[in-house]
Amino acid sequence: MLNRNIKFKFCTRNASTSSLSSISSTTSYNVAKVLRNYPVGATYHGFKIQRILPVPELSFTAINLTHERTGADYIHIDRNDKNNVFSLAFKTNASDSTGLPHILEHTTLCGSQKYPVRDPFFKMLNRSLSNFMNAMTGHDYTFYPFSTTNQIDYQNLRNIYFDSVFNPILSSEDFYQEGWRLEHQDPQDPNTPIIFKGVVYNEMKGQLSNSSYFFYINFLKSIYPSLNVSGGDPNFITNLFHQDLIDFHSQKYHPSNSKIYSYGDLPLSDNLSFLNDNLSAFGKRSYDSSNSIPVNPIDLSSNKSVTIDGPTDPMLPKDKQFKVSLTWFTGNPKDVYETFCLKILSNLLTDGHSSPFFKQLIEKNIGSDFTVNTGSDSTTNLNSFSIGLQGLIESDIPIFKNKVAEIIDYYYENGFEPSKINAILRQIEINKKDKKSQFGLNLLYSIIPGWVNNIDPFDQLAFNDTLNQFKSEFQISKGNIFKHLIEKYFINKPTFTFIIKPKDNFNDSLITQEKARLNQKIKNLSDDDMKTIQKRGLKLLEKQNSKEDLSSLPTLSVEKDIPAIGEKIPLEFSGKNDNDNTFKILKRITDTNGLTYFFCKKDLTDSIPARLLPYLPLFSECLLNLGTIDKSMAELEDEIKLHTGGFHSSVYIKPTPENNLKPKLYWEITGASLDSQILKIYSIWLEILTKINFNNLEKLKTLIKSLNSNNVSAIADSGSSFATNFVASQLSPVRKFSEYLTGIEQIKFLSKLNKFVDDDEALKENVVSKLIELKKIIINNQKLSFALITDKNAVDKNEQLIHDFTSKLPEKENEKPTLEKLKNPKTNDKKFDPSKPTCINLPFQINFAAMGIQGSNYLSKDGAALQVLAQLLTFKYLHKEIREKGGAYGGGSRYGGVDGIFSYYSYRDPHPLRSIDFFKKAGEFAISNKWTDTDLNEAKLTIFQSVDSPMDVKSEGMMMFRNSITDEMRQNRRENLLSVTIEDIKKVADKYLISGSKDVRSIAVIGPKSEEMEDWNIIDLDVD
Repeated sequence: MLNRNIKFKFCTRNASTSSLSSISSTTSYNVAKVLRNYPVGATYHGFKIQRILPVPELSFTAINLTHERTGADYIHIDRNDKNNVFSLAFKTNASDSTGLPHILEHTTLCGSQKYPVRDPFFKMLNRSLSNFMNAMTGHDYTFYPFSTTNQIDYQNLRNIYFDSVFNPILSSEDFYQEGWRLEHQDPQDPNTPIIFKGVVYNEMKGQLSNSSYFFYINFLKSIYPSLNVSGGDPNFITNLFHQDLIDFHSQKYHPSNSKIYSYGDLPLSDNLSFLNDNLSAFGKRSYDSSNSIPVNPIDLSSNKSVTIDGPTDPMLPKDKQFKVSLTWFTGNPKDVYETFCLKILSNLLTDGHSSPFFKQLIEKNIGSDFTVNTGSDSTTNLNSFSIGLQGLIESDIPIFKNKVAEIIDYYYENGFEPSKINAILRQIEINKKDKKSQFGLNLLYSIIPGWVNNIDPFDQLAFNDTLNQFKSEFQISKGNIFKHLIEKYFINKPTFTFIIKPKDNFNDSLITQEKARLNQKIKNLSDDDMKTIQKRGLKLLEKQNSKEDLSSLPTLSVEKDIPAIGEKIPLEFSGKNDNDNTFKILKRITDTNGLTYFFCKKDLTDSIPARLLPYLPLFSECLLNLGTIDKSMAELEDEIKLHTGGFHSSVYIKPTPENNLKPKLYWEITGASLDSQILKIYSIWLEILTKINFNNLEKLKTLIKSLNSNNVSAIADSGSSFATNFVASQLSPVRKFSEYLTGIEQIKFLSKLNKFVDDDEALKENVVSKLIELKKIIINNQKLSFALITDKNAVDKNEQLIHDFTSKLPEKENEKPTLEKLKNPKTNDKKFDPSKPTCINLPFQINFAAMGIQGSNYLSKDGAALQVLAQLLTFKYLHKEIREKGGAYGGGSRYGGVDGIFSYYSYRDPHPLRSIDFFKKAGEFAISNKWTDTDLNEAKLTIFQSVDSPMDVKSEGMMMFRNSITDEMRQNRRENLLSVTIEDIKKVADKYLISGSKDVRSIAVIGPKSEEMEDWNIIDLDVD
C-alpha cells in the first residue's frame, strides 16, 4: 500500500497513516498524575522508567521504559482515549529479495504455542470488537498493531499477538501456503500441471501490476540496492526455503530487537505485568549496527542514472509514457529539526497549484503528473528529496532536468513568499486540532520508521519544540529560511536520475520469465521430488479441510459486549423546507477544539440530463482546479491554505433507506477552519461557485490529463472494488449511476475526453460547453441542505453566514430548462449482454473476480440477515477456498446495508474462474452447513466492529446528512442485526442466493482475458 510515511507496505489488511502534524488533540490531560505514578528511575514489573515527556499541546504524556532482563524498548502514550492501541515491532533488514520478512509476517500469525490453531489472526477477526488489526512489513522493519475500545478484547489480542510473534509454530505447511510452493493445479489430480502457488507470491505479482508500485520499488532497488525488496520480488520468492524462515525468526524476533508500543487510557501497570511475565523466558542479546541501521545507498559523489524497461498504460498515448525522477540525498533523519524543514521545503516546491514544480512542469505540459516518489523521504538511512514526472515524451527528459535546476536556482536566490510558509503553518495548526479517532495508530505510524533506526522517538513526539524552533527562525529569516538547506543539498550537488522506459508487451515478458523459472524448477525435480510434491499438496489440503479445535482462542460475546441500544449522536435542525426550495441546516454541536466543519449538498436527482451525468465528476473537480475569472487557481489555493483547513467537492449517488433501488443524486462541497476564520469558508466558496472560469483551457487540459494519468494503477490497487462496483451496476440503478461517476465507465469516459486536450475547438465543443451547461443547472440557491459540526460559541455565527451565503447565490432561472429525468444510463456498446459474465481486459499478472446479487433495503430484516450471512460465508467458506487453497491474496463476501447488494469478491487472484465457481456454490453451502450459535456470535461481532467503531468528530451526523438515516433507523437496524437467527440465515440464503440469483446475478473479472472466456463480454480498456 502506498503511503507518504511508510511508502509501500505489504499488509494483511489495509491501514492508513498520518504524520505528526496531522495528529489531533483532546481536552482531558493529567500529566501530574502520570508523573506521580511513574517517576523516572523507578522500576515496575521488571521495566525501568528511563524518561517521561509531557506533550500538552497534544494532550498526552509519553513514557519510555526498558525491560531490564531483555533490553526491550517500550513507549507508552498515556492519554484519555478509550481507543487503546498495542504494537510489537522488530528491525528486520532483508538480506535479499525473497520476501523473507514479509512471508514471516504472514506465517507468524498462522498459529503459536498457546494458540495452536490454523491462522488465529483471521480467526480473531470475528471473535473481537477491534476496530483495527494488522501486520505490516516496511523497508527494514515489521510491526503488529491493533486497536480496540474493549478492555477484555485488548487483553485477548495482546496475548495472541505476543505469543504469535515470539512463539510461532512456523510449520512447513504454513510456509507453503503463505509463501510459495510447487503444486499440481489440482492437488488431488497428479495429471494436472505443476504451477507456482502461494499467498505472498500472488500478492506481490499483484503489486507489480500496479505501475506506481513498479516505479517506486525499482527506484528504491536502484538507489538503495542493498536494502532489497522486503515484500518480495516474485522472481526471487521462489528461491526461499522454509528453514530460512525459521532462522530469520530466531535472529530477528527477539525482545532485545523489539520496539513495544501502547497507547490509551488503560492502566500501564497491566501491560508491564503481562510483558514481564512473558519476557522472563528470554535473555538479553546484542544487536550490532548492521541490524540497527539500514545499509547505505549508492555512492552519489557524482551524477548517476539508471534506466529500466517498464509496462505501458493501455489507456494513455504510447509516446507519452516515460517516467523520470531526480533525487538528492538530504542529510541524516536523526536531525529531526532539519528533516522537518526539508518536509516544509518539499511542500512548498511540490504541493498544489501554486507550487513551482506544478506550475512549471505539469502546467507547462512537460508531464501529466508527479511520480509516486516525489517529495521528501525520511524512512531510510539518509533523507532524500525526489522530483519526478510521468507522462513524458522521451525528448522532454532533458527539458525536465533543466527546468528543475532553474526552479531550484530561482528559489535559492529569491526565497519563498512568507505568506506561503504561513499557510503551511496554518495547515499544521488546524490539523493538530482536528480530532481523529485513530490518534494512537497515527502516532505509531509517525515514529516507527525512525524508531527502529535509532532516531529518538521523543524528538519526534516533541513536535511543538520543533515547530516553535521553526517559527522562531522564520521570524528572523522570513522567506529565505531555506536558503542554507538549498545550498547545502541542492546547488551544484550530484543527482540520481531514474527513468522507466515503456516497453510493449512488458507483462507478456514477465509471464514468459515466470514460465521459464517454473520449467527450470520442474526440470530439476527427481521422481522422488515429484512424489513429495504430490504428498505435500495432499497434506496441505488435508490440513486446510480439517476441523479445528478453536477452544484455545478467546472470544467476546454478543450478549455481554454489544450494547442493545446504540450510541445516539445529538443533532439539531433549523431552516425551512418549501416545495421547490430546501434550505435546512443539520447541526452537531460538540467540542471541536475550536474548529468548524461546513457541509453543503444539493439534490440533483431531477435536474441532470442523463447525457450530462458522466461530466459531473469533472465538473466537481474543476471547481478546485480551474480558478475564477478574477483569480488564478494558485491565488485561490493560497487563500484556502492560509485561512482554512481545506476544501473538497464531490458528487455521489445514494439510495433511500426505505428503497435501495431509488437513486438520489447529490453534489456536495465542504470546508473547515478555525472558528476565528469561518467567514473565509463562505466567501471563498461563493467566489468559486459564482465566478468559476470553465474557459481556462490550459488548466482544464492539465486537469483532464492528470485525472487520466493513474487510472490503471488505481484499478490494479483496488481491483476488487472496481469489480464489485461493476457487477453491482448491472443489478441496481443506484449502482449503475455510481458506476458512471466513479467506476470503470467513468474511467472510459475520462479516457475519451483525453483525446480532446490537443484540440482547443474540440475541447470547447465536447467538454467546456457541457460544464457551462451544468453550472447553469447546479449553481443556484435551490434544493440546498447544510450541515455544521461546531461548538456552541460558533454555531450562531455560522448560521448567519449560511443565510448570507445562500442569498448571494444566483436565483433559479425563471424558465425551467427542458431536462430528461434521471434515467438509467445504458452502455454504448451494443454487443454488451448483461446476462453474460464480463472480462475487463487489462494486462495484469493477476486477477480480481466479483459476483453480485440484489438484496433488500436498509430497514428490512432480510437485509440484516444477509449482512450476517456475508460474514459467515467469508470466514467459514470463502477464505479457506479462495485464499488458503486458491492462493489469492484475499476473498470473501460483503453486503451493502444501504444499497442492498450482496457481492462476492477475490483479490489478486491467480484463479478467478475457480473463485467464481465457489461464489456460485455459496448459497447451497449456506443452506446445507450446520451453523452454530458460536458461528452466529462471531459473524455479529465482525459487523459491530464497524458499527460501533470510534468516529472522527467531522463524521458525526453524516449518516443522517448524506444517507437520511436517523438514529431511530440505526437502532432498528441494530436490533435487526442482533436478532438474526440461524433460521433467518438459511431463509435469505435460499431466497436471494439460490432462488433469486439464477437470472439476476452479475459476474465480472478484471485482468487478462483467457481462452475460457470465449462467451463473455470483453471490455478492452485502451486509448483507442
